[in-house]
Amino acid sequence: MTKEQRIAISRVISDMIKADNIIEETEILNMKRLMSDYSLTHQDMEAARNIKFSDAIPVLRELPLKERKEFVKRIYGIAQSDNVCVPREALLLIALKCCLLDDEKKDGNGKPVPKPYLVSCATGEATLNDQYMVYIESSYDKEMNEQLERNFRLIVTLSRLSGFNFIYIPKMVQEFQNMRKEYVLDVISYMAPNLGSKFIRGVYDRLCNMTTVEFFRSVLYERLQVQTPHNITPSLLINIGTSVVPYCSAAGPVQYYTEFLCLPITTDILSLVEAVLGYYQSRVSVRQTITYGNANAQFKYFGFYKALFDFLIAPPPVAPNLVFLGQNMKTGKHQVAFVFDDEFEKVIELTPKEYETYLAIASKSYGKKPGLPIGIDRGIKSVVSHIKNKITSGVPDLTFADQYKPERCGNSYIIRLDKSKVFVRQRDLNNLDEHINIPITEL
Repeated sequence: MTKEQRIAISRVISDMIKADNIIEETEILNMKRLMSDYSLTHQDMEAARNIKFSDAIPVLRELPLKERKEFVKRIYGIAQSDNVCVPREALLLIALKCCLLDDEKKDGNGKPVPKPYLVSCATGEATLNDQYMVYIESSYDKEMNEQLERNFRLIVTLSRLSGFNFIYIPKMVQEFQNMRKEYVLDVISYMAPNLGSKFIRGVYDRLCNMTTVEFFRSVLYERLQVQTPHNITPSLLINIGTSVVPYCSAAGPVQYYTEFLCLPITTDILSLVEAVLGYYQSRVSVRQTITYGNANAQFKYFGFYKALFDFLIAPPPVAPNLVFLGQNMKTGKHQVAFVFDDEFEKVIELTPKEYETYLAIASKSYGKKPGLPIGIDRGIKSVVSHIKNKITSGVPDLTFADQYKPERCGNSYIIRLDKSKVFVRQRDLNNLDEHINIPITEL
């Protein structure tokens, strides 16, 4: 077993022990047995504090299936140490089951279907802490939305009986549309008194016109930087809790990450919801139910509703366009520009190899099979590392910097920046003295 795997095991053990906010003596005894059986050192446990739960699971996926089954069984033993499995523990068990144990499925043509995965986003301690599941899509799926419309009431009822809030953006939007406009505007003005009337009307318009696709792109992908693929299949996003990194560290500020289990919908959504809730109910010992009043007369300001509202009234992030400039004929250097709204450009210089690699990764990030395959080019890891370092040092105040940096996704490298913000500068054929920025998806 590798050191990386030992650290990942340590992280999962730590999360499960702390999940109910009570550390039982039996849990400590179980932990010691697991440390002995997996040869975990105190250094492994310390290193585990600096990774997230969602970082640990892909590492454990590399273990043989038999070892994964045994590990999940023993983690369930920790959850049952006090004879009670609380919701947070049950959510972690769902994530382990879906990501480590479920068989790989194939579609009608024998091709592998998307697998469940974990993602996270940096948030405040109390942000997005509601127990909910939300339907997401990166482009409109007519069939899936028709399924949701047919089964919405049943799905909501089943979810609430298990203590979940099921979120379907079009239904949430209908709630705001059915409220008296002046009432909603007054609430927004009250909650954000520093905003002007024009901005307040803009927030109202977004609340009443938001689509699932806009929620995915504007809120999840761009604002929260949830690290899902740019183009995803219709999926169920389940909040499984918060990771704290680093644990008990005096070296720097504590960072909170909200973590999600992303379940691609490979059959029908009702069957998926029933399967998730069925497994949850088979594990959890303590449940809560969710009850709401008249939705058409209440502006909800809690849980998911509060988080969405807070994101809409927050100042929009200043995320520049990424423009590949090519070779500067005067200096011979290859350049990439970060172009802000006021047309200010921050330029970094790359070697020909770095530029070629960065452009290739960006060009390949938005296709049906996104990413530049690693192939036999084992030196690409070093090149990517140099690119990331130059972005960090060249644009230190870059908003959402991670979206601009190449990252490994499976056996490929991608960037997660929205395709609408990536361009290649070329000479204008109609005016050779001028240059134009061409969207990278049009090349």
